[in-house]
Amino acid sequence: MDGKNNFITFFQSAEYVKKHLESRYKENNIPNATELAYKNGFSLVYYIKMGESFFMQGKEVPVSIKPVLYYYGLSNWLKGVLLTHDPFYPSTTQVLAHGVSARKRKKQGYCFLNDEIKVQKDGFFPCISEKIFNIKQVTGEKYKMRHLLMRIPELNPLFTELETEKPLVPAVLDSDGSVVVPLKLLERLNLTISKYEKILSDHTGSDVHCIADKGEVKILNGKVDLHQLPVYKSLDQLLYIPALLPLYNKLPEVLSHFLVLFNLSMICRYETEWWGEVLYSFSSNDKPFIEYFLDITAQKAPRLLETMFFPDKEHNR
Repeated sequence: MDGKNNFITFFQSAEYVKKHLESRYKENNIPNATELAYKNGFSLVYYIKMGESFFMQGKEVPVSIKPVLYYYGLSNWLKGVLLTHDPFYPSTTQVLAHGVSARKRKKQGYCFLNDEIKVQKDGFFPCISEKIFNIKQVTGEKYKMRHLLMRIPELNPLFTELETEKPLVPAVLDSDGSVVVPLKLLERLNLTISKYEKILSDHTGSDVHCIADKGEVKILNGKVDLHQLPVYKSLDQLLYIPALLPLYNKLPEVLSHFLVLFNLSMICRYETEWWGEVLYSFSSNDKPFIEYFLDITAQKAPRLLETMFFPDKEHNR
């Protein structure tokens, strides 16, 4: 795996893992931090090793079965992150279910980009969403594949060329910590400055103010950390912000990867006819999106997990 993914290297030491867990539990004011860290140490090591094994194998197998391996690899790593927040995971059997569901049968004229998945009341997805990101998922809410993929900056060129859409626009981090975006962003969103401020404030849960000047909008985030804003970072460390309103609901990029991988893993296991057709007929835009997404998630998922295991290092970059 990528040498930059220190959690894979560091978390091969049970002693280091126990100290890491103890530190995180104490930060969250969890009683008996030392005892719980000792109890959960090897579980975290195993989650990391299993995730690494799934991803390593995923890079070697045909595209037709990659989604299953990457989905279970990412699931194991997310379980590891969850264990750093909740020392009692899994506390019930309910959290072991996926927590989302896919359409049972693909209709005629099915298009992957237009497919949806639905959030369930209980299960792993709503659990990690709430406990790791403090986002309460709405039971029955649907996420469209198109919008999930749009949150991944590396796929922006595919949307531009194949779908004639530009879901994200570049953003720049100013020296004072504010985020600078082009003024044309507000035109595309059809919003005034005040309405855009309200959307950002609702998104972050804190007051966000914007100033327009010389064709740019400066988002004065104040007490809001960069990661709380709907800003996405590419593998080459460039920043992007959504140019479509549906992308302003709270959903971290890593959960977009998780949800797309879940749907693809279900399709390749249970929708064999359509899966074979999309992989071998070259009849739609689905194939390039799916294959490129799988290439990107193999590189980016470990990077995203690195920032989740060591959030303080990410915030100081």
